[in-house]
Amino acid sequence: MKMKIILVILILFTVVLSHCLVNSKFNIAHQLYMKSNYVMAIKHFDNFLETSNNGALSTQAELERSDCYYQLGSKAYLKENWLLASRLFFLSNSKIADLKLDDCYFQLAQQKLLQNAPITTLEYYEKITSHLKDSEHIPEILFNRIQIYIKMGNKLSAFNDYHFLWENHPNNSFTIEIQPFIDDLMPTFINEALIFRDSLEYNVSIDMLSKLSQYPSAFQNDIFIHISDLYLLKAEEVLSIKEYGQVKKYLDLVVDNDELKKDLVNKKSDDICSQIILEGDTFVSTFQFDEAIEIYNNCFILIPNYPICTNIISDTKDKKKRYNSALELENQASIYEKNKEYVSAYSHYNKSYKLFKTNRVKEKIYIMGNLLQAEKDPKAFAEKIIKDYRKGIIPAGVSAIESSLIAQYGDQVDTSGWKVYYAIGEFKYEVRFDLLSPAENYYYAWRVNLKTRKITSLNKISEDMMKR
Repeated sequence: MKMKIILVILILFTVVLSHCLVNSKFNIAHQLYMKSNYVMAIKHFDNFLETSNNGALSTQAELERSDCYYQLGSKAYLKENWLLASRLFFLSNSKIADLKLDDCYFQLAQQKLLQNAPITTLEYYEKITSHLKDSEHIPEILFNRIQIYIKMGNKLSAFNDYHFLWENHPNNSFTIEIQPFIDDLMPTFINEALIFRDSLEYNVSIDMLSKLSQYPSAFQNDIFIHISDLYLLKAEEVLSIKEYGQVKKYLDLVVDNDELKKDLVNKKSDDICSQIILEGDTFVSTFQFDEAIEIYNNCFILIPNYPICTNIISDTKDKKKRYNSALELENQASIYEKNKEYVSAYSHYNKSYKLFKTNRVKEKIYIMGNLLQAEKDPKAFAEKIIKDYRKGIIPAGVSAIESSLIAQYGDQVDTSGWKVYYAIGEFKYEVRFDLLSPAENYYYAWRVNLKTRKITSLNKISEDMMKR
C-alpha cells in the first residue's frame, strides 16, 4: 500500500514537472520575443510547439512566431533585400505580411525583367496574381505581362490578361496605355472568329466577335459590321425554312449592330414580303382564299401595318365573297346544262363570269355558245367552223386548188360545193368538198365537233390543207 502511494506521488510529480517544463519553454520564447530577439524566439517557439498540448499557449505561440517572421521581414524590406524579405513574409503567413509580400515579389520581378529573364519574371508575377489578388500592383503586372506574352507569341494569354485588366480596372492608366498593343492583336482574333463564319458556324462566330466588341479598340466598328453581316446570313438561313419571326429578329439585330444597313434591311423586308405575296397569290389562283390570307399575314411579322399587304388581304376577302357568289351561279348553270337548258346555262355562266373570272367558266360560256348555235342550225354552224378555221385557211386553200384546175381544164372541172352531213355522235358533223377534173380528183373531208369546234381531218389532203 505504501509503495502504491509513492508511485502515485511520483507520477503526479512527473506530470507537474513536465507541465512546468512546457510552460517554461513558452515563457523563454515569449521573453525573447518581447525583447525583440526574433531569431532565438522563433527557435524556442518551434521547440515549444513540437511538444505542447496546450491549445491556448500553442495559438499564442504561433501568433508571436508569425510576428517574429514579420518583424525580421520588415527589417529586410527596409534594406530592400527583397528576396530575404519575401521568404520571411511568406513564413509569417499573415495578412499584414501579405501587404508587403506583394511588394517584394513585384520588385524581384522588375529586377528579372531588367535582366531580360521573362520566365522568372512571369513566375513572380504569377505568385502575386494567384495568391495576392488584392495587390495594388495587379494593373501594372498585367500591363507588363501582356507585353511579355506578345513578345513570346502567346496572344491568347495576352488577351486573357487584357480581359481581366479591362473587366476589373477599366479606367486604370495601364488599361488605357496597353490599348495599342491590343489593337495589334485584334485582327488575328477577328480572323479566327470569321473562320467559323466561313464554316457556317454563325453562332460561334457571333459569340466570339461579341466578346471582342466589348473592349475599346480601333477595330470595334469593324467588329460590329462583321456581327451585322453574320446576322444577315442567319436571317437568310431561317428564311429558307420560312421562320419569319426569327427572320425579323435577326434583321433587327443587323441594324442594331450596323445602322448603315437600315436601308438594306428595309429593302430586304420588302423583297421577302413580295415573295410572301407571290406565294399567297398561288393559293388565290386555286381559290384557296383563307390559306392565302394566312400566308399574307406573315408580312406583318416583318413589317407591322404593312399597307400593301393590308390592301391585298382586303382584296382577297372581296375575291372570296365574289367567288362564292359566282360559284353558286356556276352550280346553277351546271344544272341547266345537264338538263340541256342551254339558254339558261349560258346566261348563268355569264353572270358567274362577270362576278369572278375563271377559265373553267370561260370555257363553259364558249361551249354553251357553241351549243346554242348548234341547236339553231347545226349544218350551217359546222360549215362556219370549217370556214373560220385559222382565218379562212381551208376555204382559201380549196379555192386555190379549184382555180388551178379551172386554169388547166376549164369547164371540165366539176365541184360539189360545201356539203355537211350528220356524223355518229352527239353534235358531230362531217363537212366535205369534192373537186373533179379529167386528170385528178380531190375529196376533202373533215369531222367537226360543234360543242368544242374541234376539227379532225379524215384524209391526208384534208390534213395538209389545215397545215398551209
